Amino acid sequence: MHASEEKSTEERTLISAVAAGDRQAFERLYRGYENRLHHYLCILLRDEAIAEEVAVEVMVAVWTGAKTFRGGSRVSTWIFGIARHKALDALRRVTRAGQRSVPLETLLEQADPQDGPAVAAEQESMARFTQRALAVLSAAHQEAIRLAYYEELTYEEMASVIGCPVNTVKSRLFKAKQQLKQSLERLGLRAETR
Repeated sequence: MHASEEKSTEERTLISAVAAGDRQAFERLYRGYENRLHHYLCILLRDEAIAEEVAVEVMVAVWTGAKTFRGGSRVSTWIFGIARHKALDALRRVTRAGQRSVPLETLLEQADPQDGPAVAAEQESMARFTQRALAVLSAAHQEAIRLAYYEELTYEEMASVIGCPVNTVKSRLFKAKQQLKQSLERLGLRAETR
C-alpha cells in the first residue's frame, strides 16, 4: 500500500472514531492538521491571529460534524473545504468590521535541527527564498500551490475545496508555478517547474 493510501485509511479510521466521540482520535487528527491548516489559512486570511482563530473554528466543526463525513472524498479534502468556507466567512466579518489584512509571514515549516547544521542552514535559506517568492503571488495562486504541493490534493480535490471547475484549477496552478518560477529567478534562484 502506498504511503498516501495508508495515511488516507488511517484518517478515515480517525474520523470514524471522532464521529463516535473518541477524544483521543480527535487529538491525533487535530495534531495532524494543526500546522497544515494554519499555513493554509494564513494564505487565505493574511493575518496570523485570525488564522489561528479560524483554525480552531475548523477543528470544532470537524469535531461536531464528523458524523456527516460520508467518505466521498479524502478526509483532508473535507477538512480543507471546511477551512476554506470558514476563512471566507472570516474575511466577510473582517471586511464588515473594517479591519485590514497584514502580509503573509510564514508558509513553510522550519528546518529540522536533527538534519545537521549544514542541511538545516540550506533548508532555512531555501525556505526564506521560497517565502519571499510566494509572498508576491496572489492569494489564489498561493492557495493553489499550497493545496497541490503541501497538501498533495488532486486537481479534482482542489476543485472541490476551492469550488471551481477542474480546468480552472489546472490553469491557476500553471500560472502560479510560472509566476513562482519568475519570482525565484528574480531572487537569484533557478527554478524548474513540472
